This record gives sequence, C-alpha cells and structure tokens, in this order.
Amino acid sequence: MRSPLRPPASRASARPAAALTALALTACLLAGCSLLEGPVPETPERVEPPVPEAPPVFFPEGGAADNLPYFTEVLRAFAAGEQPVQGVPVVDAVASAGFDKAAMQVSFDESKTGLAADSIFVSVRIGADCLIGQVVAEDRGFAAEAKPALGPAQDICLIGSTRAIDW
Repeated sequence: MRSPLRPPASRASARPAAALTALALTACLLAGCSLLEGPVPETPERVEPPVPEAPPVFFPEGGAADNLPYFTEVLRAFAAGEQPVQGVPVVDAVASAGFDKAAMQVSFDESKTGLAADSIFVSVRIGADCLIGQVVAEDRGFAAEAKPALGPAQDICLIGSTRAIDW
C-alpha cells in the first residue's frame, strides 16, 4: 500500500523535469532578447564619384584602370537618364559606349522570389582585371571600380549566378 504523504512516483519525477524545461525555455528567451540589444550597424554613406573636369576617353587597348574614368561616366549618364534600372538597358549603355559585350556579366532583374532587384551589377573583363559597376534602382545612385578578375582561370568578375547576355 502506498503512503498518503508521498505522491505517486510518476508525478514526483515529472515536477523536476517540468521545472527544468521551464528554466531552459526562459534562458533561451532571455538569450534571444540579448541578441536584439547592442550597437546597430550603420550603413556607410555612398559617395558619388566627382564629375571630371574634362570628359574621359575610352582606351580600346587600355586596361581596366585606364578605362575606369570612362566606365564611371557611362554609368553616371545611365543613372541620370530615364531608362529602367534593368540588365538589358545597363548592358546596352555600356556596350554602346564601346565596351565588349562578350566580356560582360550582369546580375538578374528579379530575385528568385520574383521581387525587383534593388540594383543591377554589370562588369566588363579586360584581361586579368574587371570594371565593376552598380546602379541602384531606388535613387539611381551608382558606383564603379576596377578589381582583379576572380576564379581559377581569372575570368570571373561577378561572383554567383549571372544572367546570360544573349541579345
């Protein structure tokens, strides 16, 4: 016969387990709250390249560094225009300025979930270097830089999947 002062064994062992579960859940919730506190990263201010005094020129036989000022001005002119910030018009603007379309890469116009891209990246590989440009859809801001090409064969300018330039 069981003693009236003792709870059944199953209830007695369930109480400490429930208490431990509640304690663990509370600890997890409090740890999650601490992740929300602290410093908030600041987005660096985008500085638009200054307008050159004399219009830059295209050097067909030059490297990426030689053509960066011209590439920058091509993107500046595109950003100041009315064409949509999408791959086709950006690539067409860079190609019509004299850059080789076969040496270009461009990002997609939409995300995999069907949302419009925040910005379009375009690149032109010149030898072992790349001209990389970005045009932002929201404010039509732009950026341009020259960087070394990537990959085992040093033939990639934009990392990840890019859309085919087949027009």
